[in-house]
This record gives sequence, structure tokens and C-alpha cells, in this order.
Amino acid sequence: MAFLRSAAPRRLYAYASCYYSCTVVSGAAAQHHIGFKKCAFHSSKDVQVRSIPNIHKLSIRNFSKEYKIAQAHTPSDAVVESQTMDWIRKVVIGYNLCPFAAQPLRENRLNITVVRGDDPEWIASTVLHEMIYQSEKPGTTVVVAPEYYPEDFELYMSLVQYLEEEVLDESDDLRGVVQIAPFHPLFQFEGSGSDGVDNYTNRSPYPMFHILREDEVAGAVQKLGGDASKVWERNVRLLESMELKLGRDGVEKAMRGETVDDMDELLKDIKVQD
Repeated sequence: MAFLRSAAPRRLYAYASCYYSCTVVSGAAAQHHIGFKKCAFHSSKDVQVRSIPNIHKLSIRNFSKEYKIAQAHTPSDAVVESQTMDWIRKVVIGYNLCPFAAQPLRENRLNITVVRGDDPEWIASTVLHEMIYQSEKPGTTVVVAPEYYPEDFELYMSLVQYLEEEVLDESDDLRGVVQIAPFHPLFQFEGSGSDGVDNYTNRSPYPMFHILREDEVAGAVQKLGGDASKVWERNVRLLESMELKLGRDGVEKAMRGETVDDMDELLKDIKVQD
């Protein structure tokens, strides 16, 4: 968000379960890396991103077409943004999945951008634009892509991999400054299987690309005494207790932000341990 079953190679999606405190193997926050469980990403699929177009030269005509198609199948931008914010408030912050998520929201430094369609170049360009924006000011940004393969986790992760390897790693201005944490409706950790309850730490209402500043990640981990694994361990214990007490249906309901009985008692009993 157990731990890696094998040594983590460079930038192998070793993310903390904490929504805000996400660490990677390289970059400015490398000293804070903890060996977390790997994302189950072993895909031969190719997203076929030919290149990142100049963000100032994107085809508005093509985007408008994608947007109209998207609007016919999914909620409006305003509804998607509202649902995302509701999930962050009720689940991420409400269940204290991340002790640091409340501050950027409280300080109005949590931005949500909705991008439509399933064109990988358009999605990648939008994420790049937001990474540039976030590299220049404090806070965090969540790019929500409702139509970008919500039923195909591997294709989604292929784009995450492209963004990390071909954009972040190749940019002197972004490398070591920002990072991407993946969230997806079908997120799966290696070794968990699709039914592993720990997968819910990174499952979200829509495919999302969470952009964080690495200096803020480092500061967040320092508040935990340099050990972000405490948050992961607490969250796994919470999910396991939820499943034991509420059943899988109850877990799914709770992680959608719906009201469930006994959650207050569980949250009181299961805390981050020193």
C-alpha cells in the first residue's frame, strides 16, 4: 500500500496506501521509500501513445468530439468532480486512510481536473499540463478520466508507465519534483488477486492520476517518523476488520462512501501504531 515479495526495481509502482503520502524508489523523496506491495501490472498491452503533443497545439476539434461522446455515456464534469470530492471527503479523509489528506483540502490546495474520452494522447497531455502546473506551486492535483478504461486496469497502467518512463524520467523540470500515484476501480496489487481486500486502498470511483510534489511527500513521511508503512499497516488492519465485521458487501459499500453501521467503532479501535 503485506509488503513486496521481491526487491522493487526502479519505479515499480511501490506506492503507499496513504492517499497523500505516496513514495517511489527514485527522486527527491527516495530516502523515504518503503518496500510496499507491487501493483499487479504484467501487461503486454500497448497504449500506443505516439508522442506527447504540445499542450498548446492540441486539437480542440478532436477533443470536442471526444467530449460529446463521453457526455452521452457518463455524468457531466460537475457530477464527476462532485463524486470524486465526496469520495475523498468520506473515504480518504473520513476513514483516515491518509493522515495528511485533510490539510491540502482544508487549505484549498487540492485540485480536481476532469478529462474526457479514451484517447491516450489527450489524457497524457492533460496529465502533463497538470504536472507542470503542480511543479510550480504547493498542493496536489487529481486528474479524473472517467472513460479511460475503467474496466481494463492493465491498459490504464500502461499509460501510467508511459507517463513515468517517457515523461517524468525524461524531463529535467519534472523529474524529482512531482510523481504520479495510480487509482483505479479495479486496482490490484501483486499477490493479492482481484479479490484481495487490500486492493481497496487504491480503488476509486473512476480512473485517476494523483499528482504529488515530492517535497511534500517527504515532509509527510517525516511526520510519521520516516516510516510510511505505519499507515499501510493500519489501513490493511482496518479493511480486514471491516470485512470480518461487515462482509465484503459492507466493505464495498463503505469504500463507496455510503453509510454503514459500526464504522465509528472500527475507526476508534484501529489507529496508526507508534
